[in-house]
Amino acid sequence: MKIKYKQFNFIIPLAAIFILTFSAVIALLSVGGEETVYYFNQLSFTPDPKTVCIDAGHGGSSSGATGEGGKRLEKDDTLRLSLLVRDELVKRGYTVVMTRDTDKDISLEDRCKVANKSKASLFVSIHRNSTSGTGQGCEMWIHSMNPSDDRLLAENILQSLDLMGADTSRGIHTGYREGANKNYYVNRCSKMPSVLAEIGFISSKSDNAQFDQKIGELAAAIADGIEMTLLEMNGE
Repeated sequence: MKIKYKQFNFIIPLAAIFILTFSAVIALLSVGGEETVYYFNQLSFTPDPKTVCIDAGHGGSSSGATGEGGKRLEKDDTLRLSLLVRDELVKRGYTVVMTRDTDKDISLEDRCKVANKSKASLFVSIHRNSTSGTGQGCEMWIHSMNPSDDRLLAENILQSLDLMGADTSRGIHTGYREGANKNYYVNRCSKMPSVLAEIGFISSKSDNAQFDQKIGELAAAIADGIEMTLLEMNGE
């Protein structure tokens, strides 16, 4: 009986520590919000320096934005461009994981799961922009915490797009277009540096013409920006 009593006394402090730790984590998540979620995602994550995840926005029943009287779908443009970016990176010796390589539905949660499971060093989500008014050019969205590696990735991609002659850089934005304290899901839940890249406006005739005529150059420029970031992050 004494032995059992001592064992029981040993278990009580361990259980108390576990409960207190768990409660502290829950409290941090509820109080810290986006910032705490972001930092917790970075814990115990060791990426593969030669692996990149490319996410073709939308897909399947999610067509995304439309252009040219509804005949042009964002999901198609993003897949075309993403596959070319993949091919560029593979030629350079990188391993590329795609969240989708066909026209299919995939949730935001599953997109991040694919990236995180692959241990990718970078996550690039490719989209097309849209507006009911006038809009033109490329822009990058990163986490509201403005992480240095995320900004580096966004800067390098924008610089590469500018060098290849892409029309109008709209700069780097943090957070979410509908709220500065929010984030795009893929930027919030990916464990590696990430960027949501809006490659021109699908509602712009000139942006669509450039997209179609220079899609290979756009893909190479995005790959250049990704490769430059990987080299800088790895001190090469």
